[in-house]
Amino acid sequence: MTSFPIVELIDVWKSYDGTQALRGLNLEVNRGEIFGLIGPNGAGKTTTLKIIVGLLKMDRGIVRVNGVDISEEPYEYKRLIGYVPESVSLPEYLTVEELLIYAGKIRGVPDNQIRERMNYFIRLFELSEKRRALILSLSRGMRQKTAIASALIHDPDLLILDEPFIGIDPMGQHVLKELFSERVKEGKTIFISTHMLDTAERLCDRVAIIHKGQNVASGDLKNLQQLSRTGESATLEEVFLKLTEEAKELMVEEPIERKRRTFFGFLRRSP
Repeated sequence: MTSFPIVELIDVWKSYDGTQALRGLNLEVNRGEIFGLIGPNGAGKTTTLKIIVGLLKMDRGIVRVNGVDISEEPYEYKRLIGYVPESVSLPEYLTVEELLIYAGKIRGVPDNQIRERMNYFIRLFELSEKRRALILSLSRGMRQKTAIASALIHDPDLLILDEPFIGIDPMGQHVLKELFSERVKEGKTIFISTHMLDTAERLCDRVAIIHKGQNVASGDLKNLQQLSRTGESATLEEVFLKLTEEAKELMVEEPIERKRRTFFGFLRRSP
């Protein structure tokens, strides 16, 4: 049987008010891997994730999740996904328990499984003392753990996280990494966007480096070292800096004076 990526982007474009966020982005995420999306600020990482989960519409291109074109079938594929955005916004008037029960119910998880999974994540993330506390009273790290638990309550095949370690203490980060590794062993997929290059180097099976909405390079560290000609001892940070610098040189911006001439020429032609 032919295997295909769990996530596939083909020539995806997206602009905001005339500013191009994605410029023909191509990307593949395989089943059973931890995949990292890295790039400078404004590279298009968050835009990419939001398009995949259906929070943004692309201008053109193809996105497939589990082989399904999300433009043709925009709802059913979301059953496979758990998603945690960079800026977590949770209903503060609920307790941790109430939120996880609610998340399980809207995902169609049987009641007995909701209770079992909720108890598991509360223990795993050391939230037992806060299980009946209002989310309003939680620290940033505890809110992040609660959000991740709610994204996992339906046991998704694909977990997508934007900067998942923000606000989480070192022990909590270790627990998360162990959890991600266990899920991959079960054939699940973890797709993270992060600026923490040292974490990405240790955690991810493969990464994609994007710059100005384009995929500069994808692969494991060895492949990226060869592509960047940085040597076998190069870190992901060194590879990243080399490849993004080369990408900057290739993407020559139109000179400012030419833009000014075009703009004022337009004004003169306007009635």
